[in-house]
Amino acid sequence: MANNLINNSIITREALMIRRNTNDYVQNVNREYQAQFARTGAKIGDTINVRLPNDYVVQDGPTVNPEATAERSIPLTISYRKNVPMSFSTQERTMNIDDFSERYIAPAVNALVGQVAMDAMTMALSASNMVLNTDDTGNLIAPSSNTWLRAKAILTACNAPLDDRYAVLDPMTDANTVSGMMGMFNPTGQISRQTVDGQMGSKILGVRGWMQDQTVIISQTGSYDGTGTATGTYGNYTPNGAPVTTISASASPHSSVISTSALSGTLKQGDVITIAGVNRINRVNKSSLHILQQFVVLADVASGATSIPVSPAIIPPSGTGPVPYQTVDAAPAAGAAIKLVAPAGSVIRRNLLYSKRAMTLATVDLEMVDRGVVDCGRASLDGISLRTLTYYNGSDDTRATRLDVLYGFGMLRPDWAVVVPELVE
Repeated sequence: MANNLINNSIITREALMIRRNTNDYVQNVNREYQAQFARTGAKIGDTINVRLPNDYVVQDGPTVNPEATAERSIPLTISYRKNVPMSFSTQERTMNIDDFSERYIAPAVNALVGQVAMDAMTMALSASNMVLNTDDTGNLIAPSSNTWLRAKAILTACNAPLDDRYAVLDPMTDANTVSGMMGMFNPTGQISRQTVDGQMGSKILGVRGWMQDQTVIISQTGSYDGTGTATGTYGNYTPNGAPVTTISASASPHSSVISTSALSGTLKQGDVITIAGVNRINRVNKSSLHILQQFVVLADVASGATSIPVSPAIIPPSGTGPVPYQTVDAAPAAGAAIKLVAPAGSVIRRNLLYSKRAMTLATVDLEMVDRGVVDCGRASLDGISLRTLTYYNGSDDTRATRLDVLYGFGMLRPDWAVVVPELVE
């Protein structure tokens, strides 16, 4: 009887098929920039700059005042390398592929893709919007249909595309959301899925897909007591934390640093704050929406600190009117109160409603190794590139196999993502 050897190409394809059924969130983020990396291999740290759409201001009358076009971009860096090592005997590698998949490939892929998803989920810490559901006494409670509709309205106000919105929920939030909205929806098929499967269906409340994922971030908000105020000074924020005192075309389009009075209590990365008198605008016509603009804190801030790094960047109008890339209707005034959106010290599940184009993920083909190894396979499915490599260890007469993925991600539009928190009790 002929041997039924399982080569690495079979392992790779089988692993990718299992991955397809493992994580919806990883499948539903933008991938359009992946092709710009070398398909035959890339070095960790390779970066491309993703251009953001240009922003212009409409002028009145027949006379024009030409504006310089200042393009802005966000870096996408391939900086993550993860692997799962496995060791097989010759007998194990000749087993039926179904048993092999169940016993070895499935657990390995689940661990590997779970780590990719967990890394990608950290992008939720850059989401600059938050919508709460509270009871009559202000306590944070599970999201309702109204909560999700208000979150969707914020995406629309931020000019996020209407056709590619997704929600990713912690399993407990998913259960509470389904329980709270069960029976509300038509057509009958959607009600059936909620009742039979016990989870949110697709295309409900204008959301294209609802996903539950155990890698949804659970975090605790800072202890800041809400007594701090702005000093009226702000500038751009760079990754090393150094403030820049002027807004320039070459500066980060996403972040600013706000000078404040000494803060009482801490702020945590991912906390969302507001500044009195600083409102959202319609990003197209630059008119004020008369709703406080929300800002996400980009790094932990210690008690007693006098500055807060935030996103989006604070870009107010000039003295003559609207400006390109404007984000708010006014700069922070001296003495303006700074408030946390979520209650201080709350442990929350950071469920997310987002536009698929808010964030991007890229995986890169690792080199096919043909010397010094027993076998090497590489394949791509749904934009995820995976390589498997088997090598011989003469010291104990075994063959070891490793699954590798090389990837990077970036938050392109923090305002196209909304955190919908639920209190962990």
